[in-house]
Amino acid sequence: MKRMNPWQTVRGRLLFLAVGFEAIMLTVLITNSIRLLHSAMSSQVQTQAQQFSPVLIAALTAPLIARDYATMQAVVDESRTKGGLDYIVVVDRYGHRLASNGWPADMPLQESSKELSLFESKIDPRYDVIVPIEFQQQSLGKLHFGVDLSQIVHARQVLLIQGVGIAAIEILLSSVILLFLGFWLTRHMKSLTQASLEVASGNLSPPLVPEGDDDVGKLGAAFNIMSRVIKERVNELTIAKEIAEASEAQLRGITHSANDAILMMDHQGAISFWNPAAEQILGYRSEEVLGCNLHNLLAPERYLVDHTSVFPEFQRTGCGHAVGKTLEIFARKKDGMEIPVALSMSAVMLNGKWHSMGIMRDISEIKHAQEQLTLKQKQLESLNRSLHNRVQETVTELRHKDQILISQGRQAAMGEMIGNIAHQWRQPLNVLALLIADIQCTQQENELTDEYMNESAATANLLIQKMSSTINDFRNFFCPDKEIVAFSAMVQIKLAINMVEAAFKNNSISISVEADSDCTLQGFPNEYSQVLLNLLNNAKDAIVDNETTKGQIIITLKEQDDMGVVTVRDNGGGIPEAILNKIFEPYFSTKNLGTGIGLYMSKMIIERNMNGHITAKSIEGGSELSVSTPLGKNLPG
Repeated sequence: MKRMNPWQTVRGRLLFLAVGFEAIMLTVLITNSIRLLHSAMSSQVQTQAQQFSPVLIAALTAPLIARDYATMQAVVDESRTKGGLDYIVVVDRYGHRLASNGWPADMPLQESSKELSLFESKIDPRYDVIVPIEFQQQSLGKLHFGVDLSQIVHARQVLLIQGVGIAAIEILLSSVILLFLGFWLTRHMKSLTQASLEVASGNLSPPLVPEGDDDVGKLGAAFNIMSRVIKERVNELTIAKEIAEASEAQLRGITHSANDAILMMDHQGAISFWNPAAEQILGYRSEEVLGCNLHNLLAPERYLVDHTSVFPEFQRTGCGHAVGKTLEIFARKKDGMEIPVALSMSAVMLNGKWHSMGIMRDISEIKHAQEQLTLKQKQLESLNRSLHNRVQETVTELRHKDQILISQGRQAAMGEMIGNIAHQWRQPLNVLALLIADIQCTQQENELTDEYMNESAATANLLIQKMSSTINDFRNFFCPDKEIVAFSAMVQIKLAINMVEAAFKNNSISISVEADSDCTLQGFPNEYSQVLLNLLNNAKDAIVDNETTKGQIIITLKEQDDMGVVTVRDNGGGIPEAILNKIFEPYFSTKNLGTGIGLYMSKMIIERNMNGHITAKSIEGGSELSVSTPLGKNLPG
């Protein structure tokens, strides 16, 4: 019999357990003793400091008031010599040292100790105290001193060494006693172990082991009784085997009538059972497959590599990736055709070897139904994608129509723009006409010089550049935006004002802008300017139609609830209450030659394209329209 390690024997484990438990208890006792000693010594140190402070303060108060530094130093020296203190320092209320003993002059003083450390790491341990010195509730300074803790630390170390020594001696004595006790308790274990091995090897009548009145002796008696019971039990098992064989016959009858294929594989991978349903599903007769390797016979080649790698693990432990699960795999029939099957496997221990039993069901019809369902799902997904594409096309078409409507709105405003261009060009054209006439007269009088001709040409070029700049402004305005960008609200407001400024001056209408600061908006800047231009033209038309003598339009800009809000307010008489809720409808207009798409186009641009909103209301003497659009990221620079 193989010799066991000490910690594998009962007596060894008992000894290790008892010694370990005793070591833990002794450690707890020693630690608690040190903690109690530390607590008592801490209280003693604090009491000593409290008793020493008043005496020393009383001795120092008079010299401190009188500024008698020699007396203070003498008191400090005498107190440190007899008081068991590590140092004493007296400072005035400004922190200047007046007397000192035991503390270097170039070293800063320590803060007052909060408590006494249980494990002091300093070479010279001490307890630092700071006490104020007062006279008639007036601060004179502070007393710093440190109580020497060397004796406390030394006493604690001596206690620890003595405790550890006592504990070591006690553990040694206990180990000897426990070792002797273990040998006495397990004196019959060897014979008991030998008898157990004989029973395990098949000898059901081993020699009797010693019996006795103690626990080990009773264990021997119990073993003798167990041996007799085992022998009787074997006889009972022989009878039970005969009954099991009869039950097996009944089980075979059940498996033969099952609709699912029931297979069994022995520990070597060979087929050991094959019911009639397996013959019907897989095409092999029972006598053809019994003893054949199950996987080589039924598994497609793509499964064989995985089976070869995991089968040794199943032989050893009865575990595998298919055991206890229902898997959907393919099985190969006798004619070579593969069919989908649902396989449920379980492991069975027979004669000390792991066998497996599987229940296999043909799921060809189920798979066909699933394929049909998958096909329908793909058709549905294709229909959904087609519907999504149609929605996208519809959205694109609506966007295109929006652009057409915006373009129509721009074209509807083209007349206004042409009038504005005419106002912008009228003065430069007049100047050019006069300049040409002047050049002709000068030429007729033979006074045309090169200098005069160059000056006239320069003036004409400046006028032409101004007119070209006007054309560029209006051309950029009518270019549609391609993508959403961040833009300056104030820049677009000024651009819209520049376009109508000449026409407004011609009708004696003033425009003013009220804004504390600019703000950055998110959207389409050109379309946004078109909205503002439409609102300004509507305000101008209202003032002209109402025959207001002093037309006035006020534009305000502010930020409110993460939105940039631009308000156009006029004094053109206001909007009648009856039509206030209709002004944003398409093709509704109160003007004689109006198209009715200006405000509708503006509402569509702001609300649909820029995720904002536009509102209108009547105010005293006029109307007010507000355009709110989301704020964007700050512009660079």
